[in-house]
Amino acid sequence: MKKIIKIKFLVAIISILALSFGTEVFPAEAAGGKFSLSPMYQNIIITPGETFDGNFEITNPADSVIDFEYELRIEPFSADNRNDISLTANGDYNQMVDWIRLPKYEGSIKPNATEKITFTIEVPENAAAGGQYASIVVSSKPTSFTDTSNIDLQAVYESAHLIYAEVAGETVRKGKIESANVPGFLFAGDISGNANITNMGNVHSRADYTLQVFPLFSDEEVYTNEENPAHAWIMPGNTTYKEISWDATPSMGIFHVIYNVEFEGVNQKVDKMVIVCPLWLLFVILVAIFLIIFKILSGKREKK
Repeated sequence: MKKIIKIKFLVAIISILALSFGTEVFPAEAAGGKFSLSPMYQNIIITPGETFDGNFEITNPADSVIDFEYELRIEPFSADNRNDISLTANGDYNQMVDWIRLPKYEGSIKPNATEKITFTIEVPENAAAGGQYASIVVSSKPTSFTDTSNIDLQAVYESAHLIYAEVAGETVRKGKIESANVPGFLFAGDISGNANITNMGNVHSRADYTLQVFPLFSDEEVYTNEENPAHAWIMPGNTTYKEISWDATPSMGIFHVIYNVEFEGVNQKVDKMVIVCPLWLLFVILVAIFLIIFKILSGKREKK
């Protein structure tokens, strides 16, 4: 007898780490092709007692061989201290799940076609000012296949459109940069900066991170992200850790590094010399120092 197991793949819920409210498209594998959502998330302001109309698009690309059949559902979402998003509730900040209305909860999209999904947020008159967070999850209809053990499997692929809402009113924007650090000595890996930031307000707020790297005796940058800073949306009540790095860091060298973190009008800057030295080179240096000391001591003995 074959055993049927349903497997769910949550694709694209993702880290606020790379969070920017644009029109990026993240593909999720579906039977015969891929489906994508655009945008993946939106940042909106809603008003108590009023209605907000929103939308996003689902695309079944040209390389799909069948119609994409989908289902929709509404879920809360929250973030952990690494800014990883999960479809879990966080108390008062997920009441919007009950305010969202969808005209339909399933549909089908032909290959190389796009469908606009509309939704309505009915904001209660007594809605408290601050952040509200909900997602509309797009789920493929189950796709059946049999693995090498002759077990019937059903694959379900999901991707979520995240809604970051700010309920208008007396919001509290308050935060603290708990720490900002640049490791000063590296045996391997990339030059990086990291920070812990606490949001003590009641609405999500953006933190910006910039990293500049210079050769030790030069003012000409070898790396900078000043024109396009990394950023993260820090959720209310969270202390969030984020790290950014220079991916093209050479295997050895001495560098002048400036790392800057900005949150709620406060800047914290780290200005540091960073040494990158592979472990084998450190071993060679230590052996060389030992041999020099040994030679000096041996010379003194011969003189005696």
